[in-house]
Amino acid sequence: MGRGPAIAVAAFAGAALLGGCADLMQRSTIAPEWFQAKAVEVKGEGYPELKDIPTAKGIKGTQAEWETEAASLRTDAAELDAKTGQGGAFPTDEELRARAAQLRARLGQEEAAPESVQPAPVP
Repeated sequence: MGRGPAIAVAAFAGAALLGGCADLMQRSTIAPEWFQAKAVEVKGEGYPELKDIPTAKGIKGTQAEWETEAASLRTDAAELDAKTGQGGAFPTDEELRARAAQLRARLGQEEAAPESVQPAPVP
């Protein structure tokens, strides 16, 4: 046998491989949506034009109305502080842990609160 059949086989194999590569290239051109969005962003497309950005609206109401609203909020905050008793200092971490242990004990999840720190009485 001569070189003719070997060349034919090589040509056939090459054509098959090139057909596979072409098919692979066709499939790889379909990118996920996030890639397409990122490509648009990198190109600088998709950003609003300056003329399309809305202008800021002014503040509604007068200075007196805002001061009245602020005073009302301060009054509400003072009433809330009085109801919750949070006018004093915040409890320490140990006091919070002791309180949590005491509440768990009331629920039957633990035996009792640690004796090193006396928790506040449960209301």
